[in-house]
Amino acid sequence: MRPALDYAATGKPRITRGHAWGILVRTLGYTVTALLCSALVQHVDHAWAFAIRIGLVIGIVTGIGGAIVPLIEYYADNLPERRLGRLVLGSSCVVLPCNPFSIGWPCWM
Repeated sequence: MRPALDYAATGKPRITRGHAWGILVRTLGYTVTALLCSALVQHVDHAWAFAIRIGLVIGIVTGIGGAIVPLIEYYADNLPERRLGRLVLGSSCVVLPCNPFSIGWPCWM
């Protein structure tokens, strides 16, 4: 699914017909792929259960992401300027020290 498919930064989560179709196709595609991979490897005890679980997890995450990301972008676009600086500063204070590639104190040490 391309990011601009029926995209609109709205104030509420939404799933359009195109998103629903893409979620269904992605779910079925990853289910079939996981089933083929488990048949090829032959180290999975319950190939059908594994394939269905993989497909459903990817489909659910795709659906939630497709519905929630426009809401987050709408919120970020409509922040007052005063709050935007606090948001960037606050996220930098949390994210940068925990990033193992940054110069700050890594959380994994």
